[in-house]
Amino acid sequence: MKKIVLACGSGIATSTAVANKVSAFLNENGMAGQYTIVQCAIAEAPSQCADAVMLISTTVPPAGITCPYVNGVSFLTNMGVAQTQQQILDILKQ
Repeated sequence: MKKIVLACGSGIATSTAVANKVSAFLNENGMAGQYTIVQCAIAEAPSQCADAVMLISTTVPPAGITCPYVNGVSFLTNMGVAQTQQQILDILKQ
């Protein structure tokens, strides 16, 4: 099971919207049941990323991130979504 950390400022509103879009995208690409999404506040990201395959965030990541970072703002703006989705798939295939 691949752990994906999804962070925003508070870990509630924005991360939930992005989590739903990421989950739907991954399921559409045959990855249902192969991942888990953990939502958190950006301040919690360094500890949550210790055993994660990536951090998707709608804000600037703090120092100490040990997993690949993906800028998730495109899921909110709908600009550049395809590129972000490809980046996510590329990381998951590693």
